[in-house]
Amino acid sequence: MVTIKQLRALIGVAETGSFTAAARRLAVTQSAISVMIRELEELVGEPLVVRGRNVHLTAAGETLRASALRSITDLNRTLDGIRTGREQEGGRLRLAAGPLAAATFMPRALALFRERQPMVSVDLVDMPVQDVAQGVAVEQVDIAVGALGNNPRLAGLLRSEPLLNDRVYAVYGAGLAPELRGKSKRLPRAVLQDAEIILTGRVTGQWRDFFLQFSEEGITFNIAYEVSLYSTVLQMVRCGLGMTLLPAFAASHLDPTVYDVRAIDHGSARWPVQWITRQGGAPSTAALALRKAVDDTLAEQRNSHPLP
Repeated sequence: MVTIKQLRALIGVAETGSFTAAARRLAVTQSAISVMIRELEELVGEPLVVRGRNVHLTAAGETLRASALRSITDLNRTLDGIRTGREQEGGRLRLAAGPLAAATFMPRALALFRERQPMVSVDLVDMPVQDVAQGVAVEQVDIAVGALGNNPRLAGLLRSEPLLNDRVYAVYGAGLAPELRGKSKRLPRAVLQDAEIILTGRVTGQWRDFFLQFSEEGITFNIAYEVSLYSTVLQMVRCGLGMTLLPAFAASHLDPTVYDVRAIDHGSARWPVQWITRQGGAPSTAALALRKAVDDTLAEQRNSHPLP
């Protein structure tokens, strides 16, 4: 009998082109992915995956993947209806968020949601921002805060709504930011080309899109360090090893006695954040309440910690 886990494994391999990446997305071992794919192939009676340096699905694998996506979507709709009917007795939401959102505004939003909806619990899963949409698609989570990206397969399964479209700010250790010139309230773009920049995951997610916007305007960057954790970036900046770039929602959380935050003249480039759910069916009362808690938290943050 085919299981949902096996189908998710097949979809994960198809989407990532890698057994290792699929295992990371589904929070299992690579050997578990291999076993599930092999079990599917035994049930079908023919290969579903072409293994090697260029991992991809066979024709049979593509057929099964398409059917699996439809089946999982239908199942999600049924489960959403059941959850909606249970809400008066309580319930649970699973939320994925990228590292910046998870470390900044989401904790306050979750606290506010718990005050308003004490019978509904929320599981927060912080993961790379480029993976959050996939988490919704394979039913690992119900909602994601991050970026949908340009994957056409996901676009047909998921619904995205704008949550933020922030300016990006330059962040330095206290006393290390360059002085503003004249009456300008923003640093010139040339500062970004000359500075040693510390970032996380610049080739994925919103960093990639942000850099593409700059490259179209002829601006390049000197990436001095690239690390995995947001907390590591901040500590390195604090120690004077370079500066970093953060969207407004993250920069506004920083202690002004420890960090200097400066606006940048970066034209039309922005940092978008989306609220991502599955297509089909109306959102549950709990999901709407969680979105309201997030919106209220962001509004409160803008009013209490305004940036230039």
